[in-house]
Amino acid sequence: MLDVRRLRVLKTVVECGSVTAAAHALSYTPSAVSQQLSALEREAGTPLFEKAGRGLRPTAAGTLLAEHAGGVLARLEEAEQALVSLRAGQAGQLSMVVLPSALSGLLPAAVGEFRRRCPQVSLDLRPGEADDAFAALRSGVADLIVAVQPGSAREVPDDGLTYVHVVDDCYKVVLPKAHRLANRRLIDVADLAEEDWVTTSSCPGYCQLPVYETWEAAGFTPRTGMDADDFPAAQGYVAAGLGVALIPRIALTSVRDDVVVRRLRGDEPFRRIFAVTRPALAGDTRVRHMVESLQSVVAPRLATA
Repeated sequence: MLDVRRLRVLKTVVECGSVTAAAHALSYTPSAVSQQLSALEREAGTPLFEKAGRGLRPTAAGTLLAEHAGGVLARLEEAEQALVSLRAGQAGQLSMVVLPSALSGLLPAAVGEFRRRCPQVSLDLRPGEADDAFAALRSGVADLIVAVQPGSAREVPDDGLTYVHVVDDCYKVVLPKAHRLANRRLIDVADLAEEDWVTTSSCPGYCQLPVYETWEAAGFTPRTGMDADDFPAAQGYVAAGLGVALIPRIALTSVRDDVVVRRLRGDEPFRRIFAVTRPALAGDTRVRHMVESLQSVVAPRLATA
C-alpha cells in the first residue's frame, strides 16, 4: 500500500522541479523530502526519479504515479470536506421513527426549525409505535426515535440507550359536543364513571397506561366498548356518541367540530415523550439539532395550547 503522505511529496517534487523547491513548498527539509522519496520508491518497487545533470527528473513510473497522486489527493480532500460538513450537521441523512401522533401533530414545526439549522441534511421520517421504533433504533435502521417512554412515567430505562426528555404530554377528556358536561371548563373524572369509554389500542402498554391509572385513582372500572386504532379514530367514535375518551394533547392538534376538549380537575394524567438514540450518535450534530428543535418547538406549543 502506497503511503499517501509520500505521494503528496512526490507530486510536489514533480510540480516544483526539484527537491529543494518542494521542501520549501512543503515546509520540510531537503533531507526529509529525499527520505520520503526513497521510501516511496521501495514501496513502488521501481525508480521514480533519475539524475539529470545536477537535478532529478521523474521516470515514467514517477510521472504516472504523480498523475494518480493528484487524483487520490483530490478525492481525500473531498472526503475531508464531506466529513467536516457531516460533523457540522450540514450534510448526510437523519433517519427517524416517530410516534404517529407526533408525526401528524407537532413534528412539522420541529422539522421546520431543523431545516433552518441543517438545510442540507435529508430527513427520512417514518411513523412507528414504541416497540417498532426501539427495534429500528437498536438495529441501526433509525438514528433517532421519538417515542413514549416504556414502563412507568417516572422512570427512565437503563437499557443502554440515550434518552432526552422532550415533553410531558397531558391527557384531555374528549366529549361529544352535546354531552351533559360539555359546558364545564374542568371535569372530574369520577363524574364520568358511568359513561362508556373509547380506548385506543395502537400502543396499549405505553399510551394507555396513564388512562388506566386515572380510572384506578378515581375508584371505578369503566365500561369500555369501542376500541380505536388511533387517536383520530377515537375522536370519531366520541363524535358518534359511542363514549368519551382521554386523549393526549399532542394528538389533539386537529379537533373535530362535533367534539369538545376539556381539562380534568386536579393533576392531569400524562405520558412522557422522549427523543432516543444510541450512545454513539448522542453527540452527532444532526441528532443534537433535531432534539433541540423538538424541545424548542413542541413544549412551548403544548404549554400554550
